[in-house]
Order: sequence, then structure tokens, then C-alpha cells
Amino acid sequence: MNKKKHDFIKKKNNIFYYFLLWTPYILIYQLTNRFNLFEPKYLEFTKIDKAIPFVPEMIFIYISYLVYVFFFIYTCKNSRELKIIFYLSYFQVIVSAFFFVFFPVKFPVEQFYSENTYTSLFYMFWQWFDEPNNCIPSLHAANSMLVIYLSLKRKKNLIMPLWGVLIIISTLTCKQHYFADIIAAAILFCTTLMIKPYVLKKVS
Repeated sequence: MNKKKHDFIKKKNNIFYYFLLWTPYILIYQLTNRFNLFEPKYLEFTKIDKAIPFVPEMIFIYISYLVYVFFFIYTCKNSRELKIIFYLSYFQVIVSAFFFVFFPVKFPVEQFYSENTYTSLFYMFWQWFDEPNNCIPSLHAANSMLVIYLSLKRKKNLIMPLWGVLIIISTLTCKQHYFADIIAAAILFCTTLMIKPYVLKKVS
């Protein structure tokens, strides 16, 4: 009789899995964000960056990213889906960490968040939680692109894809990222798709 191999990533443990994924994920992000080997550099605003308006109301969409990923994980229908997003999302953060460590990019958020109390409160919180020293590539955008792609493969509804698109837009309208960060995120996402066949073979 073949014994079933123990598998800690199971559908019934998807809430536990969310924390299993995000604890080291956030640790990697925060360590590279707060302890820089090299001085983070500002990029020049392109014409696209200058043309995109600051929309404070999009702050809630930007923050909803954490709920967005949680909701996707919670609605995974089986262990295989959980494993796929586990491996692909960790590939994204490891590749990103290389750039965060050796080519850190900073965004001048202080130029946009001192206009009123509402945005100032968000600015104070976000400076504590996510000071923008890890701009390129945008993990908000790269992760959202991955979730959009996997959600469309489910062919259930358009809520997750539309929500993901709004999060990507919010990275620019909340003035947390340069347009170049989103281009880099798109390249990272395409690279993630290139390793997907190997991941599928591993979890089959």
C-alpha cells in the first residue's frame, strides 16, 4: 500500500497558508526596504508619470491589495491551486529582492501626501509600514497581474480581474510608484509565466 505523502499546503489550511506565505514574504520585503546596502535612488518623472493625477480616494484600493490576495487564496478550490500561487509568488518576491538589494529605487511620496489630514494620516502609516524604497519592480502590480491571470483561468467571474486592474492603477494614482515600476512588474510577470510549466510539473 502506498502511503499518502504529508502535504502541509492543503485546501482546508488555506487561512494558515495565507500567513505561511505572507510572514516570510513581508520579512523579505521589509528587511530590504529598511536596511539598504546601497542608497535608494530617485528616478526622473516621465511624461506619463507627470500626466497621471494624484487621486487620494484610490488609497483604499491600494491598501485592499492585502485583502485581495487573501480572498484569492481563500477561494482556491484545491491544494494544487494553493501550491501554484505559492511557488509563483515566491519566485516573484525572490527576483524582486535582488533588485531591492542591489538597485533600490525610491519614490518622493512626500511631495503628494502633505496636502490635508486625510492623506497625511495615510502617509504617516505608510511610511511606517511600507516606506517606498523598494519601488522597482512593483510587487503590488506583479502579484496582481499573477492573480488576474490565475483568476481568468478559473473562468468564474470578473471581480478578481477588475479588482486587480484597479490595484495596479492605484499604484500610480496613489503616487507610490513610477510608471517604470509597472513596466518592470509586467516583465517580472511574463518571466513568472515562463517558469509556470516547471511549477505545474512539480505540483502535478
